Amino acid sequence: MSQSSDSQTGFTLIEMAFALLLIGLIVGGGLSFLGSFHQAENSKIAEKQMLDIKQAMLTYLKVNKHLPCPDTDEDGKENRKESSGVSVCKAREGTLPSRDLGVPRKDVWHNPFYYRVNARSENKKYINDLCQSASVFGQTGERTLPNESGVCATSNLFYCHCSSAKADGACTGNCRFSEDPRPGDFSPYFVMATPPNGVDEADALKNMKVIDEQQAEVDNGIVAMVVSFGKNGLQTWEDCLGATATGSEERENCDGDQSGVFQINRSDVMDDYLTWINMYDAKQALLKVRGFSGE
Repeated sequence: MSQSSDSQTGFTLIEMAFALLLIGLIVGGGLSFLGSFHQAENSKIAEKQMLDIKQAMLTYLKVNKHLPCPDTDEDGKENRKESSGVSVCKAREGTLPSRDLGVPRKDVWHNPFYYRVNARSENKKYINDLCQSASVFGQTGERTLPNESGVCATSNLFYCHCSSAKADGACTGNCRFSEDPRPGDFSPYFVMATPPNGVDEADALKNMKVIDEQQAEVDNGIVAMVVSFGKNGLQTWEDCLGATATGSEERENCDGDQSGVFQINRSDVMDDYLTWINMYDAKQALLKVRGFSGE
């Protein structure tokens, strides 16, 4: 009787152990599934946020005739300073001016959106210059033009390099040098002829560009870039170089270097989310609201 009782007890313990193991596997698998599902949902939200931000930036541009500068004190508003009567961006990078744009300040992982703009928007010499991409950030102050710019007398078209236009036959008449095609010290400070206007490697004007995992160029002529650093965004914000691998997409997107290169991975899942405005986007936005009237 005692032996039968012991056998029954041992069998019950084995059953219990097996049941607990099974429950553990089910719970673990369920948590893994929930984690994957949660990440997929966050990715969808992040992608929607980036689309909304780009649309908000274009709307801001249509209304104000310029793009906002970065927020450097995290109050949700752009930060500018006056330099000899010219309004310039206080810095080329910071957080997104979310209050100005009417969008959330933080991404779905509760970290701020990174915002980088054309480097010359900090410089009073360039921000109001019609032949500089930085002029998309021009707000107030005297409009400037390079000496080589001018209007072709025969076609009445403006060229940032009028002599070059004459040399290659685009302008068959004389150049009226330093003539502003749309005079007035108010935004927009850029016009349809503002570079880039159909050229590659537009980053030569301190614009930014995006490359993919094969180092192929995805876009250039970018004047404003917004990045969500994804689920590991907190550590990226706190220590970009320490928290990211050398040569990785994440390092390119947070290092703030002079090259202005950002990277995406089109063949695999990537943690960062990017959206941007290039000069073609800016020109198209103002064309839609006739923002270049008088040009």
